[in-house]
Amino acid sequence: MAVGDFMSHLEAADSLLDLARRLGAACLEREFELVEMTGQLRTGEEIKRLEAWTGDLSADGWEKLIGNPGRFERQFGSKVMQALKRTGARSPLDCLAILRGLCRRPLGEFFATTCEQLNLEYGLPVRFAKRPLPNSMGSHCTTGLEKLSNATLLAPLPYDLYGVPAGGQVRVVLDFAHRDRLDELTWDGEKALPRIATIHPPGGEKFDYSRTDGRFFNVRPQEWDEDAIAKLLEKARGEGANLAVLPELSLPTPDALEARIADGFEDFPPIVVGGSAHAEERAGNDAAIRVNEARIYLDGRFVAMARKHKAFETTDVDGGRPLLEDLTRGQTTIMVLSGDRTRLAVAICADLQEKTIPGLLVAAGVNLLLVPAMTKKIGSFNSPICDIAGYCQGVAVIANTRWGDAGKPFLCLCAVPREAPAEQSAALPAAGNGPAPVLGVLDPNQPLPAAMSWF
Repeated sequence: MAVGDFMSHLEAADSLLDLARRLGAACLEREFELVEMTGQLRTGEEIKRLEAWTGDLSADGWEKLIGNPGRFERQFGSKVMQALKRTGARSPLDCLAILRGLCRRPLGEFFATTCEQLNLEYGLPVRFAKRPLPNSMGSHCTTGLEKLSNATLLAPLPYDLYGVPAGGQVRVVLDFAHRDRLDELTWDGEKALPRIATIHPPGGEKFDYSRTDGRFFNVRPQEWDEDAIAKLLEKARGEGANLAVLPELSLPTPDALEARIADGFEDFPPIVVGGSAHAEERAGNDAAIRVNEARIYLDGRFVAMARKHKAFETTDVDGGRPLLEDLTRGQTTIMVLSGDRTRLAVAICADLQEKTIPGLLVAAGVNLLLVPAMTKKIGSFNSPICDIAGYCQGVAVIANTRWGDAGKPFLCLCAVPREAPAEQSAALPAAGNGPAPVLGVLDPNQPLPAAMSWF
């Protein structure tokens, strides 16, 4: 019986979210056929009716139906069952109709209230983070993901199907545990986007490292000055920054700033990405795992980490011979701090020049990207940060090592959601003479390059 296609998913599911994922995956597998079928007037009307009938039930009400086709039939009655038979004859139209219904009230309630971590899986409907931009920013380069997604199966609902196949080396998790505080710090009620500080400790270009068999590791600063960094964080807070990010490999250990941030968080920006550091840990089989790790702090507490996926290769430190960063291969998790308005992610340097990760950030709707970097070249960094600005109406900021005078090639490479290319991204500060600054504060509400203040 055709209606059994939807019913089989309902019976196999273990939660509302699992049902939505199963239906979404079925729809993606035959997306082109569905687009053709839904373009037919009679079919489109049938889907709209099923969407309306099933989309008014609450999330709690739907949870009671999961795994129980008989209870579903009793809940919705013969009218819905007959419509399911008609759409099921051209399956997965039945799956699409119910999925669209789920994206109305039930999934809306889930995304509005959850404080869980949500692993993004193939087929899962992902709700857009809706953050209207202030009018003072002028012409925006897009009107948001919902407009860019108006040709998808779920349009005009504020969702898109996560289309990344399972089994990849990088997975994405949305973490809603700090949703209200995150929104409070990153979106000022349509009036302003948050100020973001980049910290560039003096002596950052002087480091020690170990090398063996064509690989390098244990990069650490020769001139580690915790007090100086704390003063720069205090200055950033005094200049109105709610977020701060330090460069890659600017710490001796990933937790080097943890105690200081916990003690002095009221004087620092509430969100701090503490640069990154190399570290070695032991797995269950006592094998060594080598990582390049950045830690994210919220109100003085360590709340998430980012670990680098793409090892960097350099010829700058060993007489021109290529050395590869000695990172352990394995699955990497991108943890996206999520609220109703903001999705904040951290990527470390070369990860933005890896072909998979920039697309995953956009697919997850990241609209605030902070990047610790240690690079002497701009390379292709501008492309992925402009994707965040353009596709997600987001702000992206790369904080680079202070290589000495003039801040070359950049201390901060940033992108904001403005229409004119010249106003959308900039490598700052512009080349000049004299000592490079140690602190920058970006006000993304102002035009580039004047949006950046240097200290």
